[in-house]
Amino acid sequence: MQERIKMALEKFEEGYDCSHAILNAYADLFEFDEKSMECIRMPCGPMIGKPMSVCGAVAGALKTLSQKLREEKESGNSTRKKSELIREFKERFEKIHGSVNCTDLLGVDLNDVQGQTAAMDRDLFHTKCVGFITDSALILEDLIDLKRKE
Repeated sequence: MQERIKMALEKFEEGYDCSHAILNAYADLFEFDEKSMECIRMPCGPMIGKPMSVCGAVAGALKTLSQKLREEKESGNSTRKKSELIREFKERFEKIHGSVNCTDLLGVDLNDVQGQTAAMDRDLFHTKCVGFITDSALILEDLIDLKRKE
């Protein structure tokens, strides 16, 4: 588990957005088909030209969890509903951080230049986002582990 968190944080430091840092750390667990790869290649972060709402680390973890559940469903091994696990992930993350909304979590809006500048000036990507990536990975690991035990 710590290895995947470390990998996600390394990718984040290399310039990956939060979502893709998480996705990259778990990519080896899955056999991604073309449809999945198209979804994964889609930008997840705030720089994609539409309002940012969900934290990128949360989005990446939910995409990873969705892929895991999709593969289990296709193999006939799915026992829990996707909606249950997504709800559980969000509840756990919100219990720790109070929200899954990027703007709420950072206290700045990354959709505008002033918010981006404030985030950089206050080093929020290192002081806050690193924790969101770490906690998202920990929750994801726990939910994937729960799925294995069922």
